[in-house]
Amino acid sequence: MPDMTALNLGVLPRPTASLGVLPAVAAEKFPDTPFLSDTPWRTYDGPVRNFAEFALAVDDYADRLWAAGIRRGDVVAVVQRNHIEVEAVMCALGKVGALPALLSSAMETGELLECFARLENPYLLVDSFGLSRLVDSRRTLRALTRNVLCFETTDEKWVVPVQDRMRHITDPRDEDDWFVITHSSGTTGAPKLAAHSTRSLFGMVAPMIMIFRDQYSTNDLNAKHLSFVHARTCAGTLASLETAMPALAIADPDPAHVKRLLLTHRPTSVETHPNVYIQWESLAADPDRPFQHVERFISTFDAMHPRTVRALLGASEQPGAHYFQAYGQTESGPICLRIVTREEAADYSPRNVGHPGGGMEIRIVDEHGTPQPAGTPGTIETRSPGRMRGYVGGDPMPPEDAWWPMGDIGRLLDDGSLELLDRVVEHVDAVDSLLEKEDHLLEALPELVELVLVKAGETDEDTDGRLFAVACPRPGTLPDPERFRAVAAEVGLPDLQVRFWDWEAMPVTGSYKVRRSVLRRKLANRIQRTHTPDKEA
Repeated sequence: MPDMTALNLGVLPRPTASLGVLPAVAAEKFPDTPFLSDTPWRTYDGPVRNFAEFALAVDDYADRLWAAGIRRGDVVAVVQRNHIEVEAVMCALGKVGALPALLSSAMETGELLECFARLENPYLLVDSFGLSRLVDSRRTLRALTRNVLCFETTDEKWVVPVQDRMRHITDPRDEDDWFVITHSSGTTGAPKLAAHSTRSLFGMVAPMIMIFRDQYSTNDLNAKHLSFVHARTCAGTLASLETAMPALAIADPDPAHVKRLLLTHRPTSVETHPNVYIQWESLAADPDRPFQHVERFISTFDAMHPRTVRALLGASEQPGAHYFQAYGQTESGPICLRIVTREEAADYSPRNVGHPGGGMEIRIVDEHGTPQPAGTPGTIETRSPGRMRGYVGGDPMPPEDAWWPMGDIGRLLDDGSLELLDRVVEHVDAVDSLLEKEDHLLEALPELVELVLVKAGETDEDTDGRLFAVACPRPGTLPDPERFRAVAAEVGLPDLQVRFWDWEAMPVTGSYKVRRSVLRRKLANRIQRTHTPDKEA
């Protein structure tokens, strides 16, 4: 198991090459390193099973994009199905010096159109799935985009097929220039467009790269089901290519499908979103033991619930099995790292997100920006080598040595670790930590797969400032409101009201985070419809 105390890296190494040309460099050094996916590629005709074939796919995309007229400096919005293909498209655009903006096809159509507007007349590159999301907005697209390109054949005459090939000219951007635009999760508002360079992406994964190089071998296999347009995945692709770490990209998170993959490929590392791990909890009790070979369960988006951590670690047969947690955001990259062993899982609290990794700093400040001592809550500020290079349409970035506000409330503990309490915009003055209350409720109610505490509505007046729980029962179980109220009283929320929703009804991001701002509005609308007074009363 990696020693977290050894991650004080000092001056971080530089990336080997711009991410646009890194696939070719990796293919030359490590051509046979596995680079697998669970479902076939649709927009590239050849097989992609290793670094050499991944580099061929990148070159093929670059040739087709070059033939379609994409050149250095062009901004290209990319909307495709959630598949590792999009990472090869990103590399191809970067290889010719274009600037890709990777947008989740899970976004609401209006949000996608808003992103196109902020990108100021970009090219739009889609596959058949992305086109299906936008086909009803063709008139708006004509006004917002320079042209709509599609990697697959289509009957839509206003879409330009990208089928012809012309040998491209490699002209990558400098490692400190904007290389890719991704977006924030949008859990508390409209997604922001954040730009990263090759170097800032490298800064995100430098600690992981050092772990890979020092403590793991090419016999390991990393299986990942992620949002493939997320900055985390862009950085993860870079890390895999830099270290020759074999990878298995999972597009389909269905538990039965994932079970087959685990039994076939026997990955030693698994990474996905916390709310997907909850859906996979059933696999931990499967008699075929699909998690038996997994030594590392990784989550870099949110902390996992203790129940889930215990279930996963209990399903592994590896003596060094552990949960690797990172705290950060799209804009900052990971800031804190924590490892939870099987022995520690019994007392694991997801509120403690660990210690700063190499080159990363944390402080807690009050409303005046004054640093606070250990044990005193305040807002979290950080400095990190993985910090983004800027927002699209935003003000100039502060200097690299400036402190960055994370938008979270927390406190430093005496041992230097960070305790995360709440998002600033979600905090309720009467409750120390809504996140901690959610942890306790889910721990006591295993029949739930998710639970979110929110104030419904845009203002307190919408629901008289009341706090609500939106709870998602596990499929096949019936909710018990009386049991829920009793447990809520035990954790100090005796007046908590609950609404039971199917998980599929929850508004989530492409990384399966609950969009709390959208949930608030939906919940307020339902409450108002239920309690609309009789006009004659």
